[in-house]
Amino acid sequence: MLAVDDAQPVAASVVEVGDARERFAQWREGKAGKVLAVSVIGDSYSAGQDFYLNKLVQRVAGEVGFAGPGYVGFNHGAALGGTHFKYTRSSEKYFGGDWKVSGLGQASPDSRTVTGRPGAWLQVDASPTPAINTVVTQAKLLYLGNGESSEIRYRWTLSQDWKPLKLAGSGVQEVPLPDTPTAADWAFRLEVVNGAPTLFGLWMSNDQGGVRVSKLAASGAASADFYHSDPKWQTQWKAAVSKIPADVYLIMLGGNDQGLGVKPQTYLHNVQGLVAMIREIQPAASINLIMRQDTTRSSAYPMSAYAQVLQPWAQSQHLGYANLQCAFGSDVKRYAAAMIGPDKIHPVPATGGKVIADYFYGWITGAKDGCAASPL
Repeated sequence: MLAVDDAQPVAASVVEVGDARERFAQWREGKAGKVLAVSVIGDSYSAGQDFYLNKLVQRVAGEVGFAGPGYVGFNHGAALGGTHFKYTRSSEKYFGGDWKVSGLGQASPDSRTVTGRPGAWLQVDASPTPAINTVVTQAKLLYLGNGESSEIRYRWTLSQDWKPLKLAGSGVQEVPLPDTPTAADWAFRLEVVNGAPTLFGLWMSNDQGGVRVSKLAASGAASADFYHSDPKWQTQWKAAVSKIPADVYLIMLGGNDQGLGVKPQTYLHNVQGLVAMIREIQPAASINLIMRQDTTRSSAYPMSAYAQVLQPWAQSQHLGYANLQCAFGSDVKRYAAAMIGPDKIHPVPATGGKVIADYFYGWITGAKDGCAASPL
C-alpha cells in the first residue's frame, strides 16, 4: 500500500510483495512511488530507539531522503526520538498533568493508550540536522472515540495562537491538524481542555521523497500484546494501524516471550494472528519477521526454540525472515560481555546496537545477504 500522500500510484501488478530487501530495491528503481513507508513492530529493542532504530533510520534517510517522522505514539515516541523528534512520558518537559497510561495489550498501534483529564498536556519537539529536515506538511491526531465529546487545544510554536479541536465519535478516529509550521524547529504542544479523550499518537509527513519510518513498538511487549483472539479487539487494532500507511513491516518480537516462558508454539500462534491482521489491512505490504539473538538471561527457552518454529512457517508463507543470531555469532558468553548490558537483555548501543543497525541496513539495502535466510 502506497503512502497516502503519494501522487500517481503505480499499478499493483508492477510491485511485487517480496521481502524488505526486494521491496527496497523495487522502490529505488522507481516502481513504488516516491515514499517508502516502513512500520516497525516490536518490544524495547525497537521502542528504545537508541538501541538500533535511530541509527538505522538516520543512515538510510541520509542516503535516500527523509519523508517525515511517520507515527509518533504517545507511548514511546518516534523512530528518531531523542535526536530529531523529542518526546518521552518519563520527563515532565514533554508529558504532564492528569494522564492515565493504559497497560500493555491495548488495540493500539504501540500497544498502549493515554487518557487525559483537563489540564493534561504533552509536547513533541523537533530539532533538524543537515541530513534530516524536520519540517512537516501534513499531520493528524489518532484517537479512540468513546461516544462522548471532548476538547483539546494545540499549537506548533510558542508564538502561534492555540487551535481548539473537538474530538467526538466512537472507535478509532483521526482528525487533521492544519497550520503546520514552516520552520523545522517546531514544538508541538497539546492540552486537554475538557472531557477525557483517549489518544494514540500523531502521524506526520512532509512533501519530500524518501523513507518514512513509524515506530509501533512498546517496551515490555510480548507477542500476545500485539494479537488477541477477540474479534472486537482485532477490529479496533486493524482500524488504528490501517491509518498508518506502510509498504514494509519489520516485526521483531520474542524477547519478552522468552522472559515470560511462553511456549514456542504459543508464540508462533500469536505471530501468525498478527500477520493475518496485517494482511487484511495491507495486502500488498512486505511483511518481515526478525528473530532476536540470545543473551545470557536465564529462561525456559533459548531464542533458537522460537526460531525453530518461526523460520519454516515464515518461509512457507513467503515472508521475509532474518535472524540476528547470524550477526552476533554463536558464542553467547563472548559477545554478551561486550555487547549486552548488565541487565543481560538489552544491547549496549555503541556495540550491540551498532551490530543490529548494521545488520538491518545491510539486509534491507542488499549490501549483505549471507545469513539473512540461512538455516539455524
